[in-house]
Amino acid sequence: MDGRVVRQSGEAIPYASIAVVGTQRVVIADAEGRFRLEGLPAREHVLIASAQGFGPVEHAIQSDTVSLAIIVLAPDPVVLEALTITGTMKNTVVAQSPVKVNVVPRAVLQRNATNNLVDAVQYVNGIYNQVDCGVCYTNNLRINGMEGPYTAVLIDGMPLMSSLASVYGLNGINPALIEQIEIIKGPSSTLYGSEAMAGVINVITKDPRFTPRLAIDAWGTSDAEGNIDFAASTRPGDVSGFVSGNVAYNDRFVDGNGDGFTDFPLNRRGVAFGKIDVSPGGERRATLTAKYLYEDRFGGVEGWTRADRGSDRVYGESIHTNRVELLGSYLPGWSDAIRFEGSYSWHDQDSWYGDRPYEASQHIAFGTMLWGPRLGGHDLLLGASIRQQTYDDNTPATRTVDRRLIPGIFGQDEVRFDNGITLLGGLRVDHHEEHGVITSPRVAFKWDAREHTQVRINAGTGFRVVNLFTEDHAALTGARDVVITSELEPERSHSLTLNVNQVVQFGPNPMMIDLDVFYTRFSNKIVPDYDADPNQIVYGNLSGYAISRGVGVTLNQNVAFDRFLYSVGVTLQDVFTVDDGDPEDEFFAPNVRTVLSATYNARRYPVRFDYTGSVTGSMRLPAYDAPFTRAEQSPTYSLHNVQGSWRIESGAEFYLSVKNVFDYVQPSALIDPAHPFGDDFDTAYVFGPLRGRHLMLGVRYGVGR
Repeated sequence: MDGRVVRQSGEAIPYASIAVVGTQRVVIADAEGRFRLEGLPAREHVLIASAQGFGPVEHAIQSDTVSLAIIVLAPDPVVLEALTITGTMKNTVVAQSPVKVNVVPRAVLQRNATNNLVDAVQYVNGIYNQVDCGVCYTNNLRINGMEGPYTAVLIDGMPLMSSLASVYGLNGINPALIEQIEIIKGPSSTLYGSEAMAGVINVITKDPRFTPRLAIDAWGTSDAEGNIDFAASTRPGDVSGFVSGNVAYNDRFVDGNGDGFTDFPLNRRGVAFGKIDVSPGGERRATLTAKYLYEDRFGGVEGWTRADRGSDRVYGESIHTNRVELLGSYLPGWSDAIRFEGSYSWHDQDSWYGDRPYEASQHIAFGTMLWGPRLGGHDLLLGASIRQQTYDDNTPATRTVDRRLIPGIFGQDEVRFDNGITLLGGLRVDHHEEHGVITSPRVAFKWDAREHTQVRINAGTGFRVVNLFTEDHAALTGARDVVITSELEPERSHSLTLNVNQVVQFGPNPMMIDLDVFYTRFSNKIVPDYDADPNQIVYGNLSGYAISRGVGVTLNQNVAFDRFLYSVGVTLQDVFTVDDGDPEDEFFAPNVRTVLSATYNARRYPVRFDYTGSVTGSMRLPAYDAPFTRAEQSPTYSLHNVQGSWRIESGAEFYLSVKNVFDYVQPSALIDPAHPFGDDFDTAYVFGPLRGRHLMLGVRYGVGR
């Protein structure tokens, strides 16, 4: 069967994507919008067609009677409607998914130019970038107040960013490689395993079939940072591919707060990336991706040299990282419903925190087989996975190499009813050698209450085995002794989320309103106790329980179709623990956070203006004894960034950004910085930005496609 994807005016839409619901088959239209689907059984099929800048649509066809299918796409007035795979591991439209998925496309990431994934997504409502160390600047992403290790970060659906990699590896994911980011805020362990208790951030890398033949993005800052991204691709065909690289360099010591330490780390980073796509006749059959990252990162006092690495003469935190990633997928020609996926990653960290060494290495191999048939009214997904993880470090917590082989099976069934109700049920069963069989069920409900009103309810459980020294940076730095009270048991959680999505019509400029209500209860939560002894961090399983609950509201509107776009999001949250007494607030979990963004396109001139900002409310902070007493609650503060872009006819785009416009920085995040080798030194008092206002000037250039 042949088909064509066109605009409402009848003009062709080139390179649209067409997915067959209930199968793994996805084809790409040619430059004239034409596509071909061969070998479809003689019955009704549902196609999902999507293209950049257009709203995806579902199109039903009868393959034995229709010889030419014409699919009409309309410009997307809300911008956020997109094709997604994260919620159910299948190609589906955001509006049709029973699991709420926030899609952040590449165009949104470019509103705040950066070479760091963490900086790129911190202006999404419900996500907070927590900095764990005021010297080397390691960080993590919190979803709905829950700490970073509770979030599964995936690359093209593969679990590559856990444990050791989450400490510094997140900063090595460059937005220049990203096609879109898919975010689930809520329990997702049924599909993605034990680390998805808070949610999932799935980074979708660029498709070789749609990358420019040549692309360059280079920028520098007023702090003498330099960054260059470059990529080159083949012509689209049965086999397409592209290679890309990134080089980032920063060697200027900046100490705006006068504590003697650099305000942000100095680094040298290089990334090599390659991707091959095999799509005979436009029908994807296989992909293979490879990536290598090297980073030399330093934070510390001025005057430190590499000769001081590991010494007690001059304080510095020096981290060398090597990381390799391999990912692949294969869709056999003998079945449209089967997909094989696999990945491997090696992460090696050689670091010194003052005169304390930390050397660690981690290998993760992952494989899965998915079978997703559509039987009657049931959209099924069955799968089996196996994960081999090897971890070793030089800390007392790892006296022998930690080897874990985790096999698992999972299944889910999605059923749509004629009354606008969709039900999804799923169950995952994993086997851990230390903890036996672990089950992770989930239930999802979606109701199309009215034409522009959708209600979703998701419930599920989570399970997590902790790697303490890779997940809590305070255990590695500072002078406090680490005390583990007993063998740490796995954490467990039960979660419930409610989402209401409402589109409100303001003439031709509709507004999308998202309301999220979330509740998670933890048992066996592993909590660091900073208060029992000011010279110790005491770790143990909570005998009581912990709660993360709250509500978030996001407003998005596109005025005059891309003339003016804005988004406002507010999250109120209450994150606390109860253990033999009254509840205590979680450290570094702000009680309220607001994120803002806006884009204005000047139609008379090829100029675009972007704004991103946030307001972060008060949060609980660690206590310190005199003479180093600090406030135990942070002040409310705000951050603001502006960016202007100018496009010229040759295809180049120049942009100028002002980061932290009002130059807000918190006082020194260090305790007793004058004596970094002393007993009182600590790096964990970080609640706000440490880097002041700075400028960025850059240029993007792409040709082809």
